[in-house]
Amino acid sequence: MAKIKLQDLFQATLWTNDVLNEAPELKNILNSPLIITSPDLQSVVNAANAGSRFEMPYIDEPDYTEPEAMDDSDDEITTNKLTWSNMFAVLGLYSKAYKYSHLAALLARDSDPARVIRDVIGNYWGRDLQRRMINILVGISKKAGSDLTLDAGDKGIDASVIIDGASLLGDHQDKFEEMFVHSKIYADLKKQNLIDVIPPSEEGAKPIEMYGNYKIVVNDLMPVEEDKDGNKHYTTIIAQRGIFAFAQKELGGDMPLIELHRNPLTGKGSGDTTVISRQGFVLHPIGWSWKKSGMSPTLADLAKETNWEKKFQTKQQRFVKIVTK
Repeated sequence: MAKIKLQDLFQATLWTNDVLNEAPELKNILNSPLIITSPDLQSVVNAANAGSRFEMPYIDEPDYTEPEAMDDSDDEITTNKLTWSNMFAVLGLYSKAYKYSHLAALLARDSDPARVIRDVIGNYWGRDLQRRMINILVGISKKAGSDLTLDAGDKGIDASVIIDGASLLGDHQDKFEEMFVHSKIYADLKKQNLIDVIPPSEEGAKPIEMYGNYKIVVNDLMPVEEDKDGNKHYTTIIAQRGIFAFAQKELGGDMPLIELHRNPLTGKGSGDTTVISRQGFVLHPIGWSWKKSGMSPTLADLAKETNWEKKFQTKQQRFVKIVTK
């Protein structure tokens, strides 16, 4: 069998977003009910430059008023005006590099080296998107304040607290899909036997853990704050379907999606090969506007409440925040 060479696998024209999107963790994120996409957004993103803010228009619906009773008078019906407003989103361009030595062991023992590389790189971007989701939720929840936050004080997480938190959105709470929790909160829920485990439908996939109808996402990036007495308070966020708009930018030309770089000088002439992966995308919370100008936002940027402006009314929002001990 001929030796597999990296340059045989990394033909930039063959590596597309569709290829990387098949990696398990990235595929899981992009297929999440929290994500919505549209051809219009895709078109705007492909035309945008890195760090540029662009408009996402929406109709600002008026509050409900009772319909008018028809009669035989000459009085004209009162019209309600529909107005257009804008949210601003931002395009980010990011890159990640791997030395060949990091991949060599995996390639040596797998019959499908292209799949190995796709999964390593694609799963990294999946984990990155999950962190961006969490930091965005942290940032907008800080900005929203008490309207969308249930602070349980010294009470720990339990079913009644979760119900009270979800009820902040009133009759819109039935749309919640996922619950982001710190590992400590996850452990507390397990001790109370409140988490159900559903076997995966695909071979090799991870089991799905659910609290009621909410899929559990465990990540220690969820904020932990300490009060003056040294007690820790943990943030949990419950999110509805379609909270994020997402689109990937088509890369190519001088900035391909994936590229090899060979440096023959390292190792006193033995050289090394670096695999460079790039992604351009917009991940934007519906009902919010990005305020900061400049280049691609970092995770820290996304978590700052000063970078966000609330556009939708509270009941139209698609998340709630719960703080427990």
